[in-house]
Amino acid sequence: MLLPRELPTLISEDIVSTELRPDDSNRLTEVVASTESFRELAKRRLRDGDRILEIGCCFGQCTELLVQRAKEVLALDTSQECVDLTTSRLRQGDWLNRARAERLDVLAHPELLRILGSCDPPFDVIFADIGGNRQLEHVVKLLRLLAMTAPHVRYVAVKSEQLAEALAEAPAAESARSTWWQTMLRKSCPPAKLPRRPMQKILMRPVRWTATGREICRFANYGTCSRGEDCKYDHRCCHCCGLEGHYAQDCSEFSPLGEVDEVAHMLEAFPEGSYSECSAVAERLFAALRAGGRDAVGAGEQKK
Repeated sequence: MLLPRELPTLISEDIVSTELRPDDSNRLTEVVASTESFRELAKRRLRDGDRILEIGCCFGQCTELLVQRAKEVLALDTSQECVDLTTSRLRQGDWLNRARAERLDVLAHPELLRILGSCDPPFDVIFADIGGNRQLEHVVKLLRLLAMTAPHVRYVAVKSEQLAEALAEAPAAESARSTWWQTMLRKSCPPAKLPRRPMQKILMRPVRWTATGREICRFANYGTCSRGEDCKYDHRCCHCCGLEGHYAQDCSEFSPLGEVDEVAHMLEAFPEGSYSECSAVAERLFAALRAGGRDAVGAGEQKK
């Protein structure tokens, strides 16, 4: 769950235009409803030399504002057309040495946020606009993912009409507001129901590796692997404890699946430095990070 200090704050029009310098020791998340206010934050909330992750760059208008003070901007969008237009805008402004755009979907591939959170040096600021009228649950889920994967971020700006409306009706007292936000998280990220088919239940278990970097076969551990000796995954180690000589079903650490926290499960399935199941999309992101002169934990380890 998000910590109280990470509760989002609704910003009114008069506050948007003020120069605010967020405290490094206290992560700040500000929410606005309009495009104009979002772009105003891009002008007034940055420090010279910030490294910025932009989630939802659209046509690059905000990207162009961000790059003017930033040392680096990595702009993401799910639309190739938006990525191409943003790149063209950056090229026209001669900003490509400090900014680049990539087609990546961090909600469909939350493991990408693990990669981004492992960058060295880390990102300082995140601007997120995944659709001003996007469903509230998607925006809340993104904020929770960011809280779990980007601990070094100092400031987060969010454009969301629905979240702004919800915050306007939230309790004013800090303790009541914190309780309200936890309730919002539970409603927007409810425990997922377990699938009924045995194969689906097995695939709900997180991907894990042996000490030598070979993926452990979940079917052999929790059921029957139809490939047997021809399986490319490890059949010697326990999926629970990692030791050889027994399977997860016989392990003292074995526990049946209960209700599954969807967000936590998505991230648990992709531990830090382990991205074999999303290698194609991860490799694109690693390439983008290297293009900006960055290192990321797990780079080069996507394929085991």
